[in-house]
Amino acid sequence: MPRIKGLMKLAGHFARQAGHLEQLSLTPARLASCHFHSTYDCLQIRRRYGSTMEEAHKQMVSNNLLVDTLELTKSFERSGLPRDAAEHLAQKITALIIQNKLKMEEAFVKQVVLEKTILEQASTIQGFKTEMQKAQDMHQANVNKDMERQQGYLDKMKAEVRHEIDKLSASQRLDMNLEKGRMRDDLQGIRDKTTELQIKVDRDINELKSSVEKAKNDTIKSVITILGTFSAIAFTISRFVQMGAGG
Repeated sequence: MPRIKGLMKLAGHFARQAGHLEQLSLTPARLASCHFHSTYDCLQIRRRYGSTMEEAHKQMVSNNLLVDTLELTKSFERSGLPRDAAEHLAQKITALIIQNKLKMEEAFVKQVVLEKTILEQASTIQGFKTEMQKAQDMHQANVNKDMERQQGYLDKMKAEVRHEIDKLSASQRLDMNLEKGRMRDDLQGIRDKTTELQIKVDRDINELKSSVEKAKNDTIKSVITILGTFSAIAFTISRFVQMGAGG
């Protein structure tokens, strides 16, 4: 008897935990009138359990079989409960378990839905990766194209600068050659003038030497002539003197 009382207390505890299940007594009248705890419960019962208590119970057990109600009822009977009490207690426990299962299904996602969501997210991520890869490839292609265009522009600028440098160098070389030729001509003219002046100076010096030599000779001749004249005069005077002394 204490064991029976304990089972009855356990049944009362489950009945209190599933208080609103008292309103879900699976009778045809309740199923027809839908006097349940909430509209959601009504729709769930109509959708899941059919229009009669037997059909609802069978469909509920077949769709949401979490415990073996027959074995549970037999275990209650073996524990000393009457058959009606055992069936009622098994029904209450089964309904409470199913209610908790429904609440868990509402609170948590199903494995199938989770896997589907994971696949969808993986597909979305893969699509995003593909789009990013395409965008990156396109950007890389644009960058490479810009680099090639810039490289071509730089090569063109280098060629133009090299051409300008070569042209400037050629012009400078030409100017330098012309300047060297002009300076060479000027130096040659100066050298010719110097040679001409040297020749003229030498000629003037020679002429001066000749003039001095001629003047020297003329002076000597004049002196000799004067001396001869004086000698002749002296000789004549001496003869006259001698002649006067002899006479």
